[in-house]
Amino acid sequence: MNNPKGRLLVLILVFLPVTANSDDWPQLQKNAGHTGYTSDQPNPPYRLKWRFEINEPTHTGSPPIVAGGNVYLGTNWGSLIAINLSSGKKAWSYKTGTAILGTPAFDDGIVYANSMDRCCHAVRAADGCRLWTFETGEGILAGPVVAEGKVFIAGRDGFVYAVKAGTGEEVWKSPVGLPVTATPAYDSGVLYVGGGDNCVYAFDGKSGKEVWRSEKLVGMAIRDYWLVASGGTVIVSTQPVQAAHATHRQLERTLMAPFRERNHGKMLVQDELLEQVRQWYIDHPEQRTLHVLNARDGSEKFVVPITRVHGGGCTGPLPVVGPDGCAYTMYALGRVLASGWAFVGRLDLTSGKLEPLIRNRYWIDKNEWEWQAKPGEKLDRHSAFAVGFCVNDQSWGLARGGDKIFAVRDPGWAAREGAYSYIDLRTGKDGWLEGANSGRVLAGGAYGGAFHATASPMVISGKHLVHKTVRNVLLCLEGK
Repeated sequence: MNNPKGRLLVLILVFLPVTANSDDWPQLQKNAGHTGYTSDQPNPPYRLKWRFEINEPTHTGSPPIVAGGNVYLGTNWGSLIAINLSSGKKAWSYKTGTAILGTPAFDDGIVYANSMDRCCHAVRAADGCRLWTFETGEGILAGPVVAEGKVFIAGRDGFVYAVKAGTGEEVWKSPVGLPVTATPAYDSGVLYVGGGDNCVYAFDGKSGKEVWRSEKLVGMAIRDYWLVASGGTVIVSTQPVQAAHATHRQLERTLMAPFRERNHGKMLVQDELLEQVRQWYIDHPEQRTLHVLNARDGSEKFVVPITRVHGGGCTGPLPVVGPDGCAYTMYALGRVLASGWAFVGRLDLTSGKLEPLIRNRYWIDKNEWEWQAKPGEKLDRHSAFAVGFCVNDQSWGLARGGDKIFAVRDPGWAAREGAYSYIDLRTGKDGWLEGANSGRVLAGGAYGGAFHATASPMVISGKHLVHKTVRNVLLCLEGK
């Protein structure tokens, strides 16, 4: 370009700062508490806006983020990639030393990514230029958390760090028990961290002082996903001590089969059954995998009547929490010798009551392999009810946009077919994301598996729904 004014314009455009928008989803599950809630509500019909092949493997349980008009994600090959939200074209790619396994975070024109090269990388969102790095003692699996001008980094070296967001200067450093592999959550001035010793630690966000430490939680590990913190509650998921099917079979033998015998030929009344499930977990504390704690002291708030649905034997996906003070989560019921039904339920975080969102649509027939649709109800695979049939160690991801819960299930036997659906919380009606449920859309993907993978939730931004599939294809849907 020979025109000096043209060169100046290019320089201005390149270094123009990327600023946040009101409809951004700038951190893991929207915010530092990972509630998975936004007031944005994309409405049907949904169409596929674009499809982007990442062409590098990723940690499928780590969803992307959306900020300042770009989608950001990390890969197992150490790439931090920016994709334009409008066009689906790659804007830039930044390289770290090795895998980025956690979800990045965005704040004030900077993208933060933790890498297994031991460093947190601060990258300018406008052009992918490195601003600073902060080094820890070991590779970092968990994603960064940004709040109140600080970046919180929890590492496999057994420490939690707070650094200044603008400069990378260390503010404080505090020890936790053994390596941290799940992304911490931040709420109301406190950082909540799941330690490798299966204890949850609460740190004062300003000083790094330990506020409390929970008792050791039941389970093999706190790993893979993240903690959720909101409104005086901390939610943690642990890996089960035994295989998921073993727990499901015990429940089938002691609760489900007798329940079907008593209710043969009647509608499924889940409320009665769920209270029996709660009592079973009270009597079998070693089987619990979802833990609801008091944010003030780390004590157990209540026992949840939830049998988890999760992929690959890992910890189950975390609930989403809305402004109504309730968590929305997947739970399993059914004849679970191999498969079962997955439901979305509303968990009151004050009382612990679990309320089914889909009612009066199941018919009990003890001679059939699974729950049946009530007479006159058709399973047409075009609703959340219909796609609820799954193998109970398949994984689900949930996000909430306004009054809609958006659910995604990892692909089924076809290895290319996901299950994208939604439930309207006001009306109870459910539906299908028409633009995503297609083998043609999900076909391909140079890397990644399908069945029993750790599915990540959808990301909601304005009218857009963005999802990174288990085959490492990025989909962008647009609603009204």
